Formats: sequence, C-alpha cells, structure tokens
Amino acid sequence: MSKYPNLTKSDNIIMEILWNNGECSSSDIQKGIEGKLDWSRQTVRTYLARLIEKGLVGTKEKNKSAYLYYPIVSREEYAADKSGSIMNKYYGSLSHMVAGIVQNEKISDSELDELEQMIRRLRSKEDD
Repeated sequence: MSKYPNLTKSDNIIMEILWNNGECSSSDIQKGIEGKLDWSRQTVRTYLARLIEKGLVGTKEKNKSAYLYYPIVSREEYAADKSGSIMNKYYGSLSHMVAGIVQNEKISDSELDELEQMIRRLRSKEDD
C-alpha cells in the first residue's frame, strides 16, 4: 500500500518545480509552468491547496499577503514509495521487477554496468 497519494499530471508539474527549487511563491510556480500549462494565478493556488491537503506541500508566511510553498516529501522518498507500491502490486519482489524492466525496456550495457556497480556498493555497505 502506498503511503502517498498519486499525483495527477498537473500535480506532478508543480511538484517538479518545488522539488527543483525548494521554497517558491505562487508567482514563481506560475512562471515555472509557463509554456506547459495555461493557468491563472487562482488555478495555481487551487492546485497548491490540493497538494497541501494531500500532505505533499507545506506553507510558510512570507509576509502578510504572500506565502512560500515547499515540498514536504522529497522526490526520492515519493519515488521510492511509488516504486515499492508498483513492485508489490505487479511483481511481488524487487528481483522480478528489475528483471521485468530490463527485459521490456531498452536498457543499455552501460546502464546494466551501472546497476551492477550499485549492487556491489550496496553489498559492501552491508558488510561494514
């Protein structure tokens, strides 16, 4: 079971801005979506309010009329939660999930080498 709610495409665009920039005002986010979404300031605030309700975004007062928004959950923590949920739902184990991805995607030899190196590093940390 996933700890965090799923993100819509629009939620994800806002979260990416926050993950990349940390604290942002709603106008910073508005600038960040230019060319991706044609939203008014009110629409940006509505999506931010939804992300706050989902427990993914926090706020702090910048001044009496403006707030800063920040991610409560890191991209890595969110991705780990979602990949764990997918693993449990569709694969049953990490090894089956990785094997399925490697078999069904175009994984280069260099990516496989990198994966092997990561596994070696993790194993050596366990031995410490």
